[in-house]
Amino acid sequence: MSSAQIRTGDGRGATLSGRPLVVAVVLNWNALADTLECVQSLQRSDYANLSLLVVDNASNEDPAPALSRAHPAVRVLRNPQNLGYGGGNNTGIRAAVEQDAEYVLLLNNDAVVAPDMLSRMVAAMDADRRIGMATPRVFFYDRPRDVYWDGGTVNWQTGETPHDSRGLAVLDGVVRSEWLDGSALMVRLATVRDVGLFDERYFLYYEDADWSIRAARRGWTNAVVMSARAWHKVSRSTGGRNTPAVRFYYVRNRFLFLNAHRPPGSWKLRHWAGIVAQYSALRYERENRRAVLAALVAILVGRWGPYPSSATRRRVIGALDGVMLPLVTVAGKPLQRLSRRLRRRKDIRPAGSSLHINQDG
Repeated sequence: MSSAQIRTGDGRGATLSGRPLVVAVVLNWNALADTLECVQSLQRSDYANLSLLVVDNASNEDPAPALSRAHPAVRVLRNPQNLGYGGGNNTGIRAAVEQDAEYVLLLNNDAVVAPDMLSRMVAAMDADRRIGMATPRVFFYDRPRDVYWDGGTVNWQTGETPHDSRGLAVLDGVVRSEWLDGSALMVRLATVRDVGLFDERYFLYYEDADWSIRAARRGWTNAVVMSARAWHKVSRSTGGRNTPAVRFYYVRNRFLFLNAHRPPGSWKLRHWAGIVAQYSALRYERENRRAVLAALVAILVGRWGPYPSSATRRRVIGALDGVMLPLVTVAGKPLQRLSRRLRRRKDIRPAGSSLHINQDG
């Protein structure tokens, strides 16, 4: 859906006692217990004008009966197939538009929120109409005093997006962040109308960074409200970064992200060399090695969406692996040295091509 297709009302949203309507969207995929805990934390919110929506990404079991019993006021929408993070949340955003909301809170089902989080988020965004997207300060669920997220930067040489708030501007308790993490992300619907929905090609990982950069390029501010709090069960649904599927998404989507937002330059050569070097470094880990190779093939043929799981595709990747592994094993160390040298090179950008956010909105 394009931004032109999601216009409704005046963008201010319905109000209750002067408070703008917030639709909270919780994305569920085969993790009902986490979703129930997440919804329970939202129902403890002190913010009155709140509508709760659970979007199910084609879980093995329909979560609607259990949610209806525990939380009768919660609406459930089921996607016919797993649409990934972006596609699943786009379903919820469209529903929020139909409700004429002013804000939509996108919340991972493995997160919980403080009772006053929404009130603090709305107050900050109402106070500064340039803020298009905002997050709370997010802590680790199992280490509740340790910060998981309070701002992030982009390494435009490599495409890495570290959680790192050092050096970011802070004004009145709000961090101006280069990009925003999607585990607890509040978005102004006027921003969605301007920027459009998530890019569903990513399927998982980097779509939040892409969305943030697209908003910043349109003059919106990305913000972290430091007084608002949430807690995240990190990597609960994916099993962590050292799994084949997650490796695949990071390698492929990093290229998609850079290709969308970087001017032409030598970064592509560095990226290719980096992928081959990573493949070489994983030569003794067959599944992870093949996931990196699958990402390389996906980039070359322009195949986006979910991690390839069909038997045919796995056979093709296995055959390519059989050819490539002996070559890379012989050339492994030289390739890794070349990759390191290329990563140290910097592109010369044309004047006016800054890729950082517009802090002035």
